[in-house]
Amino acid sequence: MKAVVYHGPRNVSVDEVPDAKIEKPTDALVRITATNICGSDLHMYEGRTDFEEGRVFGHENVGEVIGVGDAVDKIKVGDMISAPFNVACGHCRNCEEGLTNYCLRANEPGIAGAAYGFADMGPWQGGQAELLRVPWADFNSLRLPEDASEKQDDYMVVDRHPDRLRLVEQIGAIGVDDSKGSPVDQVMEHTNGMGADRGAECVGYQAHDPQGHEDNSATLNDLVSSVRFTGGIGTVGVYVPQDPGGPNELAKHGKAPFDFGSFWFKGQHMGTGQCPVKHYNRYLRSLIAEDKVKPSWIVSHDLPLDQAAEAYKHFDAREEGWTKVVLHPGQAA
Repeated sequence: MKAVVYHGPRNVSVDEVPDAKIEKPTDALVRITATNICGSDLHMYEGRTDFEEGRVFGHENVGEVIGVGDAVDKIKVGDMISAPFNVACGHCRNCEEGLTNYCLRANEPGIAGAAYGFADMGPWQGGQAELLRVPWADFNSLRLPEDASEKQDDYMVVDRHPDRLRLVEQIGAIGVDDSKGSPVDQVMEHTNGMGADRGAECVGYQAHDPQGHEDNSATLNDLVSSVRFTGGIGTVGVYVPQDPGGPNELAKHGKAPFDFGSFWFKGQHMGTGQCPVKHYNRYLRSLIAEDKVKPSWIVSHDLPLDQAAEAYKHFDAREEGWTKVVLHPGQAA
């Protein structure tokens, strides 16, 4: 099968690799129809993790089930499914408590949590490929589609790229351009000095200012300053225990100069770690199926898998108009 293979920093190619296959009775084999290049993939693409050369990227995957193991009961051949990026067994203590993002069985002993095609997240190959093996398929596969409810709020999005800020405005959110002034000041102005109810750190450990200076604490500390007293912060961006390419000794050891004093004084709380996708994906699927939300507004390029290497270069360079890339293994060039 064809797959996006990592060969070292900023070096990927679409290669012929052994076909994914059913290896255990609980597996399903999926023909990938769409797989996203995520911002988190860029940490690995740029060589800022210990992702092994020769492995396949891709942790956000949709496709058609073309084979199931003998122990798979719920998922059938022909089903269209979404696979959460978490790989989880469904039966360990953490999974039974809903913490599928920290499955105790899907990674090597002593490490909780696993994902497809991601550094330190177990042996699972990614889905930027024509085929994907989905383990514990009855648990890990979300069949499309079903029901849920919706909630609307006002949102602000901090960015500095004009194409992304235009998209923010197109969906009715407020764009905050941090290249034109302090994002904290702008958020406080929009909220009459109160601060946002909630804030999401969506950048991760390679955060940097508009001048290009890297600071892994910059976004976190801006959120502490711009989220209200007793508000919440979610760290969606990836942070790692070691970053050999970090700009200073703290960063190299996965540490950040976090403003804990203000965080504590304001009574804020923070959620961190892998997202427990199964906690949300059924409801999100339903919103999409009922046409209440349309996340595809962010997609700028639908490309065949063969163009993955070029797509990574454009996306990594944050070129104008390259806001989100979806790869389609079955699409002709």
